[in-house]
Amino acid sequence: MATPLTPIPPQPRPAQRSSSRRAVFGAGLAAAATAAVIAATPSAALAQDDTYAADNAWVPEQVQAPAAWETTKGKGITVAVMDTGISDHPFFDDKDILPGYTGFSDEADGRNDTDGHGSAVAAGVLLTAPEATIMPVRMDSGATDFGGALGEKSFEAFRWAVDNGADVLVIPWGIQAADSVFTGQYLETLQYVIDKGAIIVASAGNDPNQGVSYPAKIPGVVAVTGTNRSGDIWFENTTTGPEVVVAGPADQMTAPVPQDPTLGTTELYADVVGGTSMGSGVVGGVAALTWAAHPELDASNVIQRIIQTAGDGSGNKSEDTGYGLVNADQAVHAEGIEEVSENPLGYPMGEAGASGAAPDDAETEEPAETGAAGETVGPATGGAEANKESNLSTIIVVAAAVVLIGAAIAVWLVLRGRGRKSAAATQQPGAFNPNGGPVQGGYQQPPAMQQQYGGPPPAGGGQGYGPPPGPQGYSSPPRSPQGFNPPPPTGPEQGQPWRPSDPNRQ
Repeated sequence: MATPLTPIPPQPRPAQRSSSRRAVFGAGLAAAATAAVIAATPSAALAQDDTYAADNAWVPEQVQAPAAWETTKGKGITVAVMDTGISDHPFFDDKDILPGYTGFSDEADGRNDTDGHGSAVAAGVLLTAPEATIMPVRMDSGATDFGGALGEKSFEAFRWAVDNGADVLVIPWGIQAADSVFTGQYLETLQYVIDKGAIIVASAGNDPNQGVSYPAKIPGVVAVTGTNRSGDIWFENTTTGPEVVVAGPADQMTAPVPQDPTLGTTELYADVVGGTSMGSGVVGGVAALTWAAHPELDASNVIQRIIQTAGDGSGNKSEDTGYGLVNADQAVHAEGIEEVSENPLGYPMGEAGASGAAPDDAETEEPAETGAAGETVGPATGGAEANKESNLSTIIVVAAAVVLIGAAIAVWLVLRGRGRKSAAATQQPGAFNPNGGPVQGGYQQPPAMQQQYGGPPPAGGGQGYGPPPGPQGYSSPPRSPQGFNPPPPTGPEQGQPWRPSDPNRQ
């Protein structure tokens, strides 16, 4: 396998935070701004590009997502993509993307991805659950490492995600090493996420000659192997084994190419072999659909619905491919699924609550807006369980806003009428301005962002896109020798971790 080119170093990007502005110019300005937003919406919708959805239509069809969409499209569920961040791209323009988190101190948030892997996986989530919320958690750039196989910054990223509202964590990469390596924080971090009430979905790997990788191999994690376009387990190009839980589409797909001016690309999309990275993204989307349709359930019972309806729906688990291909339709609509009191897949540390965390531990006053290298702006949300009531709250807020805007317009019209009468009586034409001259101000739109669209990297790879489709798949975040380093040696059992030039790289 050819070694992909080292990606261009990430460019710092200011945080994209949504905030409320104080009303400076009164109700008239509020009405004008509202009208501007309404007027802009139709043209924005017309500008949406359906290339990605059209080229990959076989993916949601294979997992029966269109039937699930009759009930839900995932609204209200937050899926954290633990990878290389998310780039600007037209596909994401009308999607619900949070600022997220970055492990790099010189970046504001996770909306930065010159590698392309995180953007591709996030698009895979949205291909299945179009109205889910995406939380980009930028753990790797494809060019820089944190030290060690994961390192403290990476463990911190997992905790940040679940503490700030992630319901589902998608981990589209893995590490190969001896079991003796994965102790301590490797287990405690995953246990913390599960104890906080979230679901972990991870790719099993793309090498049929290797065992299932970490963290997919850990109890409690939904380990995902891959299927080809026919829906059959792709034994030739994906990893199977007793730790596998379900399967997701992993064959060739179209992926969004990062639209960063520094990359010099000329196309919006590239063809890639999805691998279990994309399979894990799709399964993460199925989890979002299932939870959105059943907000009363906890994470354990969402997993229960997914595994009991996968494959032939018998609930029987095979020795190497788990319960089979996920079925979004049945996961959302099936009746008579027996409820469970604990995670049906077990726990990283052996039992529920072993980390000392619980779903209701975190504060619930305000959501944190973004995070950079562990810094949080504002208090954290109540973890995974805090999102389930968001839909009703949103409706109430919107309704209240409409009423207030209407009242403000009425008040403005009354005051305007009185002002005109007063002006006529005193023969003072023109608008009032204490400093003399014309009235200044009004709502000024910021200049439109100019996106420099570019093409896919050359055939030899680049920006995270490797050579033409092959057994190596499209998986692991590291895109250069500076990617995730191996764990420190612990003895003769130490396994050989993945490297960008290895054929078993996940």
